[in-house]
Amino acid sequence: MDGLVEIFLFCGVLCYFFNLRPNNMVDVLSTRLQEVYAKWESKAEITRNAKPTTTRFSLDGLRRAGEHFQRRKIQEKEEMRKFRESSLFDIKENAFSMTLIGRSPFSRRCCYNCTPVSRKSISLIEEQPFDLNILMVKPGSSFFSKVFNYASQVSSFKRFDYPMVTQTVLNNKRLKEVIELTVCKNTNNENYIEEEELAKAKDKAKSILLQMESKCSDVLLKIVAWLMYKLLPCFIQSAVVVPPQVEVLKKANDTGLPLVFLPLHRSHLDYIMISFIMVVNNMRNPLIAAGDNLKIPFFGWLLRGLGAFFIKRRMDAIVGRKDVLYRTILQTYIMESLRVGHNMEFFLEGGRTRTGKPCMPKSGILSVIIDAYMNRTIEDALLIPVGINYERLVDGNFVREQLGQPKKMETFASTIKAMWSILRGHYGIVKINFCQPFSLKDTVETFKNQQNIRPLPERPLKSSTSSSSIYGTDVVMEDHRQLVDRIARHVVYDSSKSTPIMSTNVVAFLLLNKFRDGCTLDKLVQAFDLIQKELSIKNDVAFCGESIDIIKHALDILGPGLVTQQRQEITDVDNQSIKSIVVTAIRPVSIVPNVIELSYYSNTILVHYVMDSIIITALYAELQSQINDPVAIAENNITVYEQNLIERALKLCDILKYEFIFCKPCQELTKVIFETIEKISETGLITKEENVYHERLATRKLSKKLFFDDIDPWCEEFLTKKAIETTQYKLSLMPEHSTHMEFLHTILRSLIDTYICSAFNLRKLVGHSLCERDLVQEVLNEIKTNLDRGIISYGESLCVDPIKNSFKLFEKWNIVECCMQENLKMFYLKEEYNTDKATEDLYDTIAAFKWTRNMK
Repeated sequence: MDGLVEIFLFCGVLCYFFNLRPNNMVDVLSTRLQEVYAKWESKAEITRNAKPTTTRFSLDGLRRAGEHFQRRKIQEKEEMRKFRESSLFDIKENAFSMTLIGRSPFSRRCCYNCTPVSRKSISLIEEQPFDLNILMVKPGSSFFSKVFNYASQVSSFKRFDYPMVTQTVLNNKRLKEVIELTVCKNTNNENYIEEEELAKAKDKAKSILLQMESKCSDVLLKIVAWLMYKLLPCFIQSAVVVPPQVEVLKKANDTGLPLVFLPLHRSHLDYIMISFIMVVNNMRNPLIAAGDNLKIPFFGWLLRGLGAFFIKRRMDAIVGRKDVLYRTILQTYIMESLRVGHNMEFFLEGGRTRTGKPCMPKSGILSVIIDAYMNRTIEDALLIPVGINYERLVDGNFVREQLGQPKKMETFASTIKAMWSILRGHYGIVKINFCQPFSLKDTVETFKNQQNIRPLPERPLKSSTSSSSIYGTDVVMEDHRQLVDRIARHVVYDSSKSTPIMSTNVVAFLLLNKFRDGCTLDKLVQAFDLIQKELSIKNDVAFCGESIDIIKHALDILGPGLVTQQRQEITDVDNQSIKSIVVTAIRPVSIVPNVIELSYYSNTILVHYVMDSIIITALYAELQSQINDPVAIAENNITVYEQNLIERALKLCDILKYEFIFCKPCQELTKVIFETIEKISETGLITKEENVYHERLATRKLSKKLFFDDIDPWCEEFLTKKAIETTQYKLSLMPEHSTHMEFLHTILRSLIDTYICSAFNLRKLVGHSLCERDLVQEVLNEIKTNLDRGIISYGESLCVDPIKNSFKLFEKWNIVECCMQENLKMFYLKEEYNTDKATEDLYDTIAAFKWTRNMK
């Protein structure tokens, strides 16, 4: 032990004398030090655990003693790891196997307002152990377990049956009625049904079901689990879960209710990881809704055996006509699967996010599950929002699609090529967070009490008035549609807030929004520390350790294609002496495709800062006439009325409502904006100034409290309204505050630029109509031109998804109208907006938020 301490001290002296970082000095000695430490540790364990006794133990006693020894060994190794880490600074070989897995909060608890019973029903584990890498398996005591570790682990998994529901679906009374209705409609004869036509319709229904249904196999799941143990470590450093979350999942599984997993969709690896976690923890694997584009040779069969059931990406073969038969088969299949006890998994966003931000929910399948409960097909279901994140996206990037090029369909050859590329890559860690499960019954009953919902009536099969259901056979009342939308938006909001934050996300966010022109490594470390501290208060930060090592790891994962590092020698004059200092300059690659890919990682953090950015952007828009006025600056008197600021923020939220879910559906957006303003005022960026109406209102309330005086309600309401209208905030002109405000303002600039260009190109619809593809291309060309001219400064503005979202906004505002012509979506202006003046007014409304503060 004394010799080891001497080595530690000697290393410290060398590092201090030569002014070396761990990556220079310790790299040379780390291997030898670990060998010395390992030898010392093994000797110490023998000494500590030697028991000079001749007592004979039973087999159970020996087993208990062995377990106790293993626990002590693990505990001692963990203590020595901490000591070694602090003594040797950061050993490069071990730094990230230790530091990237830290402590996490349990999960995002379900909403107290929407699910009060569920929040209290499942007990949570308060003591937080370290996160667990599920790819690491401790060998057992038997010879077979030691030699064939993973095979032994897989063979011990619990066995489950996954019953088929094919015949039950085909015998469903409702489906038979739809088949007869379809035959009558096709033959134009409601009084007579030919047996031959009916038989063809039944065969078609059976064919649809056979192509759709899952054939989940317990044996295949175990084989693939063994393969995952072997293959995942080839390209993933660790797959991390939080043990208390898994324990809560097991408790939820023990209830016997169907579990419905609702993850945000980032990668094809998402559903593989969730299934892997369920299998290795002895829980029933869910059936997974997958697009039929994945039904490719061999891999389609494999996915079907792992629980996938395939859904058409386009439900209706003929645009404008609902395929009632297909929709009814899908609905019946999901309901019957839930009835027999299958768990379910699907992606509310529909497809993978192309921007890194959560997409707006598509609640078709969710509406089926809610119908299954309200029709008493199932007693209840537990909904589980899931947040998954990757240090580096396994699927590559979506730059081609964001630049307007069509999506490449998956083929057998492309899949093999992609898998080979993935196995040779380095993708860091993957982390999965499971939110607290909540009861569907609890949510529905709470919503009924709040909205006084009427029970769903019997729904005639001939009706097709649904606008939100994927089936077209349901009469969906407005209150029922609101319920589905509320649950869907709540799940997406909770999942986005629980998504683990990776080091690559933080580095990309800082480089794009704070250090776009580059910075030194020291400045990046300083900003990284600050943002890590802010995020770790309420969010799951999936890394810990020395910031400089975390940043270097993130830069290595992102790669030189996205971020450049260059060592530069600068001259520093200090006390009349000239010194040459070597610094590392870091900057994002400014080429448009590379910036778009980097923005994907940055956008994961965007949801945590979007409300702050909304307020600052609204503040800039409101203060355009003051903030660059030399007189106002000289007098240090730049103020804004609170009411005006709130109205501006609400308008900006309305513009970006298809980009973000700003708050829970059970919250008032105005209240969230007000709370954000209060939070920003506490930082000193703006200062609240009291007024006479506040003082009078406070005096009256105090008088009422002390002397029980009656206050005229009209007078109190008047004073409250006036207090809000006359409250002012004073803008801080301190340099550090100005820099931080510009940082918050920059966060949304690329999106606002995209929306401005979309509004500008609406003038091309004056007197004309364009298909969506051509209109999107017009906007992309406009953005490219503005980038070349320097009018737009952000390459990530060149992105298809926000352009399409802007069209949804204009359609919602009743500015444009959309109709289908020969399978093309055509856009044209409404009559009252079909003028140059109207389009210019719309442009000015959005362009008001583009204005930039003069920082000179």
